[in-house]
Amino acid sequence: MPSELSEAEVMNFLIAVEDGEISLCPELDPQDVYAGNVPYAASNGWHITIFNDANEWDYIDEIRTPDGREVDFDDLELMPLIRDYSPSDEIAWKKYGIPGYCQHRCQSCGTYLALTLDGPKCPPFLCESCRPRS
Repeated sequence: MPSELSEAEVMNFLIAVEDGEISLCPELDPQDVYAGNVPYAASNGWHITIFNDANEWDYIDEIRTPDGREVDFDDLELMPLIRDYSPSDEIAWKKYGIPGYCQHRCQSCGTYLALTLDGPKCPPFLCESCRPRS
């Protein structure tokens, strides 16, 4: 049976994501999951699931490694550094694609999108400048 992930390993992973050493690929469009879990595949083979609350990075729900080690929300709550971890709003956007509390952003240029009755409520989240012309 694989050993558990340590707090130091998880923190090193999160820092590597912030520093751009590890990239994340969301399995769902984070802006389309307005409140719920967003799973990501990491370039190092790990998987991380983030709870997106009203388009704001809220907490880590689960992490799995290729060798079968994993920690879930309850395990992570026992790791003070991880429990209290929260990336800056800009890191949440640039690394996780989560735009900020009650916000949507253009997936191409990052411009904040105004939500109107006929505005972007579902993918693709693109501003007028980045939207393809028909």
